[in-house]
Amino acid sequence: MKQITTLFLILLITIPIFAVPDSSPIDWKVSGRLLLDGGAYIHSPKTLHAGTHISDVRLAAKVRIYSYWYTKIDVGFANNKVTLKDAFTEYGKDGNYFRAGYMLGYYSIDQSTSTNDLVFNTASNVSETFYPDRRIGVSYTRSLPSYYLSAGAFCGDGLSFSETTRPGYNFSGRAVWRPLNTSEVLLHIGAGALFKVPDKDTETGLQQIRLKSKGVTYIPSPRPLDLAFDHVKDQIQSNIECLLFRKKWLLQTEFLYTKIHQKDIRPSYSAHGGYILGGFLLKGNKYAYDALDAVPVMPQEPHSILLACRYNYTNLNDFSSHITGGSQHDLSIGINYYFNTYISSRLNYAHLWMDKYSLLGKCGINMMQVRLQVRF
Repeated sequence: MKQITTLFLILLITIPIFAVPDSSPIDWKVSGRLLLDGGAYIHSPKTLHAGTHISDVRLAAKVRIYSYWYTKIDVGFANNKVTLKDAFTEYGKDGNYFRAGYMLGYYSIDQSTSTNDLVFNTASNVSETFYPDRRIGVSYTRSLPSYYLSAGAFCGDGLSFSETTRPGYNFSGRAVWRPLNTSEVLLHIGAGALFKVPDKDTETGLQQIRLKSKGVTYIPSPRPLDLAFDHVKDQIQSNIECLLFRKKWLLQTEFLYTKIHQKDIRPSYSAHGGYILGGFLLKGNKYAYDALDAVPVMPQEPHSILLACRYNYTNLNDFSSHITGGSQHDLSIGINYYFNTYISSRLNYAHLWMDKYSLLGKCGINMMQVRLQVRF
């Protein structure tokens, strides 16, 4: 990762060389984000404790050339680690976008939404648990006012390749129909799918997939759900999603399903979950939407106040295959204040119900969280 950091710093230093007069075909900027979290547990298992955490730190360089070409390099520094988040080049014209590099393969609205724009401190638990992570590949997107289509092909499970790693492959796709898309109302209905063959360790023969989550927080704590498979043949995931903006009201819901086929005589495994999220702008008049990626973004009006509620359930128990990974139901209530386009704050309360198969056993969890968020 030292090489990544060096290259990124060189890029930041050399980009101003291109900052020639306004008539130049090259437009560039540097962006970033900082997420500062604090949280405390109330009447919860003693293994969970209060804490603070820098949940995300990013620096990114973005360059646009002749309006059609766009390159982004995004590096994260959270958890005292340097990690590459995005590194891709895109060509876009007349609603068609071709992208190549290291990136997400979009197939779910919640998994595609930036941490900049999440309503709560984390995405829904089921989305976090089934998160496919970034990969190297190519994608094509068609985005017009009434619909969105995206498909991608990718190699491997990230950037952690070695001499003993035989990279797997995966394909993802997402389709969205926007039957209502005006300044007053947006209705977004979509579905997505993912097919994955994981990397193989040629020495041990293992092909692994892990379903894991941190509950409703990024603050370090024991994971309530964590289920690993070592002999995977392939994985299939699918989702259906709906998003509605109507003046001050917000409604977002999604159902996700995953099926893992194992090798030899090991049984196939399936898990599922879903969530519903509602919001109301106590102050402010309009939500924002990124049509290119078909995701909601934070309100753009200064001093907007959003009151929101979310119910989520994640079920990793498949009794037909005799595999129990636990289940989680959680209810979150939050209020967000958007000082301006760059600074916002969040106050969240969540109650979680864990079943006896979770890593924490059958229990209830109560958590309060705050966040200060800066983006530029």
